[in-house]
Amino acid sequence: MARRWSTAEDRLLRRLYADRVPVKQIADRLGRSPDAVVARRHALAVAPRRRSTPWSPREDALLTAGASAGLAAPTLAGPLHRSTQQVRARRRTLVGSRPAARPYGAHEDEAIRACLTNGGDLVGLARRLGRTPDAVRLHAQHLGIYRPRPRRRWADWEDALIRDGYTSALSCARIASQLPHRSAGSVAARARKLGLATYARRWSRNDELRLADLTARGVTLEDTAQRLGRTPEAIRRRAARLGVASPQPAPPPRGSRRWTDEEDHLLALHHALNPATLAQLLGRTDAAVCRRLCALGLRAEAQRSPHHPVRRHEGLPTPGGRNGSRRRRQIKLQESAAMALRAKKVTAPV
Repeated sequence: MARRWSTAEDRLLRRLYADRVPVKQIADRLGRSPDAVVARRHALAVAPRRRSTPWSPREDALLTAGASAGLAAPTLAGPLHRSTQQVRARRRTLVGSRPAARPYGAHEDEAIRACLTNGGDLVGLARRLGRTPDAVRLHAQHLGIYRPRPRRRWADWEDALIRDGYTSALSCARIASQLPHRSAGSVAARARKLGLATYARRWSRNDELRLADLTARGVTLEDTAQRLGRTPEAIRRRAARLGVASPQPAPPPRGSRRWTDEEDHLLALHHALNPATLAQLLGRTDAAVCRRLCALGLRAEAQRSPHHPVRRHEGLPTPGGRNGSRRRRQIKLQESAAMALRAKKVTAPV
């Protein structure tokens, strides 16, 4: 569960965005993802920037000189106060495609061999040679003195453990702690490939139609969030963007009351669940659940959570499962087309 935005972060976001700082740099400054920065800008109703200022003759001259010297686009983006994408697009316009890489000299080969043999700093060597670390590693691989460690394939028992962890609403860090040599990022990536991730998905036209239909039928906010695999806050924001009335939350069975130790214990055990599910279990509103999670310090522990697993309705798969099935069908179609093309080339007369 993502941590809440503070007033200081909102103020800094407004200032950096007004100063035309690239979104990627704003995200790094705030410790957020670029998508989170863009979503927060929309939530704060910050007007989008105008189109970028035209390139001046001085900037074009610097870019041309840097491209002739073989400097990478990220290196040129800083002095020019432009994004990497802008630099690459302008470089293609001025000098065409990027020139061929500078060939390696004998002294560079010897330096790379000595660095890898003695366990030296490869990143520092790449900086001294005016190359990127990845380029140095690739050249060392061509020289036969560097063999990258092969990536371990995912075993069936690891996939089963990830599925069980997502079903139990464990965080990716908790799941990774049970898997040797796996990180929380790799667990999250594998879960997306398995079709388990349902958090932060794009809204499709079908999702919007279902939201409008559930709202018209008077389905509660919590039930709507469960059926669509979204959080209540995501339902409210999408309804506001579509210009329709947001579903009403179910009235809690009792009025405002103090939180008990049993309720806090339940939140500690299942803090990664969808707030709508916790609200239904505790008989409270999702806003009250989110506030209590913040007060208990459980929001920070839910980073890279299992993306709010949803229950199945009428035997239908989850949204993440549907996306995974669609992706597997596309891969099979591509493989079938490639096999048919190869068979056609083999049987073609000489």
